[in-house]
Amino acid sequence: MVIARPKFEPRFNVLLTEDRPHPESHWTRQLPRLLQPQGVQSYVAHTGCEAIDLAEQMQFHAVVVDLHLPIGAAADDHPAVDNASGGGMWLLELIRRLPDRPPVVVLRKPDFSQRQAERMLNQALRLGAFSVMNKPVDIEQLLGVLRRLMDRRYSGAWPNE
Repeated sequence: MVIARPKFEPRFNVLLTEDRPHPESHWTRQLPRLLQPQGVQSYVAHTGCEAIDLAEQMQFHAVVVDLHLPIGAAADDHPAVDNASGGGMWLLELIRRLPDRPPVVVLRKPDFSQRQAERMLNQALRLGAFSVMNKPVDIEQLLGVLRRLMDRRYSGAWPNE
């Protein structure tokens, strides 16, 4: 995988994950355009394996993980993990082990039962999630979460300055 380097040195790198390619109106296409003028470079991964490859090549200051993200291109990439339910928790566990351990915002479908939602929330928080949001993503709400994440983790300052 080749990483397209920006023409400027970003102040903040964000990794966004999505379970499949989406149209131009989707938040994963809109958010990078909103953040780029502020010095934020966004990278999008469509599988957990792509996300880990990117995280091994560069430092991320924040990560947005879709719980229904596939782990790899084929269902048998990681037979020990239930690929049908998504690789988001698998990815969250691996991100937790990164040296810089970036804060993670978890995205989940709202169709969980109350019991499933509580179990997922507890597991995500135990794995170090900063926040859990429902899909579909409200871009204003996500921007607010990213603002709070930056304030708490980086004391409101750009980490690369």
